[in-house]
Amino acid sequence: MTTAPPSVVPELVADETERTILEAFGGRRGLLDGGLPPLVFVSVNAVVGAHAARPEALTAAIAASSAVGVAVVVARLVRRESLRQALAGLAGLAVAVGFALRSGEARGFFLPGIYVDAAYGLVFAGSAVLGRPLVGTLWRLLHRRRGVRRTDAHLQRRFTVATLGWAVVFATRATVQALFYLDDRPGLLAAAKLLLGWPLTAAALALTLGYLGRGSRVSR
Repeated sequence: MTTAPPSVVPELVADETERTILEAFGGRRGLLDGGLPPLVFVSVNAVVGAHAARPEALTAAIAASSAVGVAVVVARLVRRESLRQALAGLAGLAVAVGFALRSGEARGFFLPGIYVDAAYGLVFAGSAVLGRPLVGTLWRLLHRRRGVRRTDAHLQRRFTVATLGWAVVFATRATVQALFYLDDRPGLLAAAKLLLGWPLTAAALALTLGYLGRGSRVSR
């Protein structure tokens, strides 16, 4: 049985990790489906809000985004595609709509996301401080047959640095959106959610894989 050269293994692991993470979010189609309802919500709220009172704009935005969320599920049903990501997105949309209805303000739509990002930031930072960096745990779970050892001090340090990096990503996302939330700027909230969402996540993922890949080569 042939084995890939040591210099190639990190690249294979990185590629496999990227595919696994992408698939966990439903693939590129899943990322697009999940981003449509918030975009529709903000757009409709802004357009209707320019000609009507806030309650009417909020109602129209909720109706439009909910219709898009349901349409995504129906489209997947028709194509006989996996509903996991679409249903998860619909559930998240329902929570966001609930917050918006309860507050009576468009900015309430983004409050659950702020809470989630803040919680992720605390969890990642806490795991690094406790010496159990979450990135290392996820790496081992995804590649349990790759022989990544907890006793490898060099890789453990890289796992810690990468975990703290992700904590900063989530903290930055939560902080920026919280500032716009407190200033009642739903338009800027939406822009921050989009710009600090998948573009930032993709960049952080690429940096993490490259950083850990180099660490794997050194440890060998």
